[in-house]
Amino acid sequence: MNRSKVVIGIFIALILIVITIVLLACTVFVVRDVSVESEYSSNLLNADRIIESSGIERGRSIISLNKEKIKTSIERENPYVEVKGIRRVFPSKVVISTTIRTGIMLVMSADAGSYALIDSSMKVLNVVDASDNTVSNATVVKGLTFVMPDDGAFAAIGSQITFSDLSCGEVLSDIAALASDYELSGRRFFTFFKEISFDTTGDIVVYIKTNKGVSLVLDKSLSSSVYDQLYYCLIYYSSKDVNVDYTKGYICFDKDVNAYLWKETVD
Repeated sequence: MNRSKVVIGIFIALILIVITIVLLACTVFVVRDVSVESEYSSNLLNADRIIESSGIERGRSIISLNKEKIKTSIERENPYVEVKGIRRVFPSKVVISTTIRTGIMLVMSADAGSYALIDSSMKVLNVVDASDNTVSNATVVKGLTFVMPDDGAFAAIGSQITFSDLSCGEVLSDIAALASDYELSGRRFFTFFKEISFDTTGDIVVYIKTNKGVSLVLDKSLSSSVYDQLYYCLIYYSSKDVNVDYTKGYICFDKDVNAYLWKETVD
């Protein structure tokens, strides 16, 4: 009998705890303040616009917020905004941490009428007319185009780019990833790389021309990954112990000597 009373007492206590939590969630732990923080000050990081696009409603439970949904909503409506984190400050505040995305590459549309400006994560930040000569702060991609949405090129803004050649698209993503690991992200990317050209007549061969003039050659027919090839090309480029003419020629893997070196021409 005493054991039954203990079980009933525990059950009632649990119910009371649940009720208390629900009441707190509905009355105390509700959103009353939303703020935006960033390490930069920019018109692209408009706090009011970010908060509005977040979909966060004041008065709703702070506990039930779906952070991933909020992040997706903000980044879809604000292409240049990257949400670095969303945190709850109990009892009633939400803080959205943001930074600015940097467009690093221009990819032409399949109809050659426009360029998509993309960042290192392959997100489309803007679409510009192909005849617009004012967009110079970006690496130009040649031999690879993007597929326009049914609603037109501008409908791609805020979404991941869809490439006409998926294999080449994966290579471009690897290039961006390695560049970031090699501290060539953001503005450093397009101040170092001038042009990325794809040759798909056989295996995929990529020529990455630097702003100084020399090109780095990546070849999908090699056993090593494109990521590793770019890494070794950059190591060779920055080495002080090799003779490199930075104004012309190519840095590539030479199968005859089984090493990376500089050549004036490639076959």
